[in-house]
Amino acid sequence: MTAYVIGYVLFVVVWFIFLIKSSRRKHETKEIVVNGGILGISLLIGSLLLAHVKVPSFIVVCIRLLEPVGIRLLGQ
Repeated sequence: MTAYVIGYVLFVVVWFIFLIKSSRRKHETKEIVVNGGILGISLLIGSLLLAHVKVPSFIVVCIRLLEPVGIRLLGQ
């Protein structure tokens, strides 16, 4: 189990280093920050899933955020 998590972390870190190098040549600093955030979140969630930790669903968060918007749009 631990080997899977370590392998996953190493894969994501190598992928991030590759993305940083290719983005720095093009001077894309905003893209580096966005990619770093996305890869960081996926690294956290992926390693928890590989360790068989029960992760709460994100659907509830999306429903809570988007339901009032949908109600307003449908009400008009």
